Amino acid sequence: MATALTGFRIPLPETLVELLGKRVIDLPAPELERGHLCADAAEAYDGVRAESPEAQVMVRRCRDLLDDPDGDGFAVLQVGALLDHYGLDDGQKAATVILSWLGTPLRAFDQWPLWKPLGTNLAIAPMRATGSGYNPLHIDLVNATLPPDYSALLCVRPDPRGEGLSIVSQLRRAVERLSGDERALLAEPVYRDGAFYDLTGVGDEYAAFPVLDNLPPAEGFVRFTAKMLPEMDPTDPHTSAVRALERELIAEQQRFPLGFGDLIVVNQHYCVHGREKLGDNQETVPEGRRRLLWQMFLRATKTTA
Repeated sequence: MATALTGFRIPLPETLVELLGKRVIDLPAPELERGHLCADAAEAYDGVRAESPEAQVMVRRCRDLLDDPDGDGFAVLQVGALLDHYGLDDGQKAATVILSWLGTPLRAFDQWPLWKPLGTNLAIAPMRATGSGYNPLHIDLVNATLPPDYSALLCVRPDPRGEGLSIVSQLRRAVERLSGDERALLAEPVYRDGAFYDLTGVGDEYAAFPVLDNLPPAEGFVRFTAKMLPEMDPTDPHTSAVRALERELIAEQQRFPLGFGDLIVVNQHYCVHGREKLGDNQETVPEGRRRLLWQMFLRATKTTA
């Protein structure tokens, strides 16, 4: 059963929806500088926040959910009214404005625009982000020296089969439940995952990284991804330590559906995310009706990587 997350869902006040609708046409496009939202656009977007008390309250609520070390590290903003009222293009721009109040929008993947589409591709490995299977808990760009501070996913089309629940779990509490020996193994720089190419704003490749970097939580990362487990030696004690952390994360994970216009923002310093498998018989669903998300990243400061 999906976890009830009413306290984590943040609706947009009607007055803020109306304000964004009035301003979005005249606001500058989200142009990029070295992968980050340019300063002129960021300043214009922040001007909308400054003139709206409702926006300022919403930002404070998001901060409480995302950045509290004792919290869960994620929030779900309900921006469906923006997409409904102003269409997907202007609605996406308005969502960009909102996210810019939480951090500096970051493209990361050079081959995509600021928002990367994550559709449903039945021809690729089910575990991948655009696959149809279980996408296990992970942080994004785990093998970069500077992963994005926040990962954002906007649901444009839910799975028409009613499945594909989002999953999240708090990283720091899971690490605290591990044994000292397991934490020592996870602190060794022996872990690897995936390729690294055509990226901007996330530093360099971290070819063999530690899962635990022993930095303060607001600065460091728990570089966890269950996607690396199939390639690891099952007899290696490092593999056992990763599996122990995965068990702790799964034990406390929260599950919930993303509906149309739900925008989940995850603080990658505190939280991992993933997705359960989509509903069966996806091949009978026309491609244009399958699940579709838009993904964007945020940098917590305006400095570049």
